[in-house]
Order: sequence, then structure tokens, then C-alpha cells
Amino acid sequence: MKNLVLFLGALVLILSFSCKKKNLKYTIKGTIYDSSFNVPLSGAKVTIYVTTTSNSTPVQKVALTTDASGNYSYELEREKLQSVIISVDKENYFSDGMSTTLDNLSLDEDNTFNYNIYAKSWARVHFVSDGTKTIKYYKQVGKNGCSECCPTGEIQLNNITDYSVYCINNGNTQYQVFYDVQGTTNNGTLSVNTVPFDTTEILINY
Repeated sequence: MKNLVLFLGALVLILSFSCKKKNLKYTIKGTIYDSSFNVPLSGAKVTIYVTTTSNSTPVQKVALTTDASGNYSYELEREKLQSVIISVDKENYFSDGMSTTLDNLSLDEDNTFNYNIYAKSWARVHFVSDGTKTIKYYKQVGKNGCSECCPTGEIQLNNITDYSVYCINNGNTQYQVFYDVQGTTNNGTLSVNTVPFDTTEILINY
């Protein structure tokens, strides 16, 4: 009887330890969407980095690839973590991601992080003239805030004959410019819907 009691006590301790150990993992999952085509994005790379209480430099834990439905999932050991960083990338798409502290993560429930990323596209703003005029133009609608983005302020071109500016944009979205040929009544707004992975022309002939 004594041996049975000891056995049952040991079994309870083992099960308790197993449950606690299991609960020391964060389940991080989500779906990556292609905003240009409004579908889940397969083949996207999801990289998870962590910082710890002893090292503030991000260290890569895993690099995942989304499945045919755009899903990813990973069980992250609790350890001595301080923050978790998720990075989402795919060739010819704009990157996305986030950083969060452990206070925002749950050990008891799934931690879901979904992302919507756009395919890259380009607008070719093409100026054709006789080389005697000055034109001013600026972007009215288009992607801002990225290292590859064209500036938002007014730009002046003097005495050009054939000149192009390539401006990156979110695929399947509008790109619009306003132009004003100085000393003339020739001005207006031109826009296109930029094709994903391709270049769409805006021709300004003056």
C-alpha cells in the first residue's frame, strides 16, 4: 500500500511537471495575405528573432515558409526571453513585421500575427518635350515612407527632351501625379493603376 501511494505521488509529480513544461512554450502563428491580389500568400519567409535578458541583440530562432494557405506556426520556448521580433519577406514584395515584449504574449492561448503585404510595382513618369520649357510636378497618390519611394515634394525639370522617373508603388493600386508646365495653361492630373511586378507608364507630353 505504501509503495502504491509513493507510485501515485510520483506519477502526479511527473504529470504536473510535464504540464508546466508544456505551458512554457508560446505558440506563434498567423496567415500572410497578398494584398495586391487579395489572396493568402504561399512561399513567404517568416523569420522569428528573440532578445533575452542577457542579450539585447536579436538572435534568429527560426525561418519558416508559409504553406499553400499562407499559414505559419512555431512553438517558442519561454527561456529567458525579453522580446520577440517577427519579419515577413518575399521576393518582389514589400517586407513587414513587428516587435513585441513578453507582456503581450500568452502561454495559454495561441498568439496570432497576421500580415498583409503588397507586391512591388513601378510607375514610369515619362516626360517628353521640345527642350524649351520648365515643368513642375509632384506625387499626389502613391506609396510613401519606404527607402525606395519617390519623394512627395514638388520637383522642377528644366529644358528636358526625354526623361523618365521610376517610382515604386504597391501593386494593383493607384499612382497619381500633378504637373504644371510653367508659362502655359498645360497642367493637370494623370494617374494609373500600377501592375504588380511590372512597370506602368504615365506619359506627360508637353
